Amino acid sequence: MRGVHLFFVAILLLLIACAHGKHDNHDAGDVIHDSIIIIDTTNTIPSFSCPPLPPHTPKNVSDLKPGDIKVVMALGDSITAGYAMDGKSSLAIMEGRGRSWCIGADQNATTTYNFLKFYNPHLVGGSVGTHVATQDWLYIASEDVLNAAQSGAVTGDLPQHELDYLLTQLKYNPNIDMANDWKMLTIEIGANDLCGTCPVNGTFSKTSPDQFEAQMRQTLERVRLNVPKVFVNVLEGFNISQVYTLGQTSLYCAEVHKQVYKECGCLFKPGPQSDSARQEMDILGQQYNQRIRNIAADYAAKQYPDFAVVVQPQGRDTSIDKFPLSYLSSLDCFHPSVLGHEMFAITLWNNLITPAAQKVTAIVPGQVSIKCPTADSYLYTW
Repeated sequence: MRGVHLFFVAILLLLIACAHGKHDNHDAGDVIHDSIIIIDTTNTIPSFSCPPLPPHTPKNVSDLKPGDIKVVMALGDSITAGYAMDGKSSLAIMEGRGRSWCIGADQNATTTYNFLKFYNPHLVGGSVGTHVATQDWLYIASEDVLNAAQSGAVTGDLPQHELDYLLTQLKYNPNIDMANDWKMLTIEIGANDLCGTCPVNGTFSKTSPDQFEAQMRQTLERVRLNVPKVFVNVLEGFNISQVYTLGQTSLYCAEVHKQVYKECGCLFKPGPQSDSARQEMDILGQQYNQRIRNIAADYAAKQYPDFAVVVQPQGRDTSIDKFPLSYLSSLDCFHPSVLGHEMFAITLWNNLITPAAQKVTAIVPGQVSIKCPTADSYLYTW
C-alpha cells in the first residue's frame, strides 16, 4: 500500500504541475512565487577547490582523514534518494540519486561523496544517474549502488529492509575489501515518522521517541556487528513545520500543499487544529534529536576502535522558513531542490572536519563556504 499511495500522490503532483504549465521553462535554481519566476542569483553554491593532503594511515576510527575513506554508504528516506530534486522538469517523478547530497557520484555534482573522492579517487559506493522513483524496496543496484535510501521510508524500515539491501551489496561488490576498507555511513531519517503524528484515512502511525531510539539502536548495532571499520554520521532533523510556513509565501506552493496534504497530513492541512499538530511535530522532532545525541554518547563511551557514531547537528537550529523558495523542489514545495542538496552537502562536509564543540547547528543560505582540511584535520569523532 505504501508504494500505491505514493504513486497516486505523484500523479496528482504532475497534474498540478501541468496545470501551472506557464512555469515549466525554469531550472532548479528558480523561485516560483505566485505567477512570477524569480531567478535566485543571491545564493550561489561555491565550488570545491581545496589542496591535496599527504598520504595517511589511520590507527583507529578517531584517526581518520578524508583520504582514508574507501567506501561510502547511506540509509534514509526520499531526501537521500533525491526525490523530485529536479522539480517539474520531467513527465515522471524522478530521483536524482547521482546528485544526492551525501552520496551522489555524478561527475561535477556538488556532493559530500565527490568532496571525499577528491582525496581518494578510488572511492566506491556513490549512487549515479536519475531514475523513476522506486518504493516497496525495489532497487536499481547498478545506479543506487550503496545508497539504500527509499522514498517513504520511516525509521522502522532501516534495520531490515534498507540494511538487507546494503549488506548484500557490500558482500558482492568486488571493489570492496570488507575487512580492511574504512567506510562512511550517513543516516538521515525521521521526516516520515513525524508525518505519522496525525491519522490519515483513519491510520495512525506515530513513532514515539522510544520507538525511534529502539529502531536506531537496532540499525546501528546491526551495522557494527556486520560491517568492520565504519564511521557513522547521524543527522539531526530540522523543524519540519517550517516547510509549510515557507510554502505559504507562494500561491503555487500553498495550492500544492492543499492538494497533497494527505502525504503529510499534520504538516499541510490548513487550519488551527493543524497549527497545533505542526507544533507537536516539531516537539517530537526535537525529542528524536535528543535520542540521537544520547545514542551517540553511549557509543562514544564504549570507545570501539573501528566503529563510531557521530552526530551531525546542522539541522538542529536551521530555519527553513527563512530559505529562498529555490531550495525546495518546484514540483512539491517539500523536498529539497538541487540547490538544497548542494547546501546540505557542503554543511555536512564542513561539519565532518570540525570538532564537535565547533560544529555548525544551522544552515544559512548565502553564508556557506567550503572548508578545506589541512594536514592536521580529522574526520572528528570528538
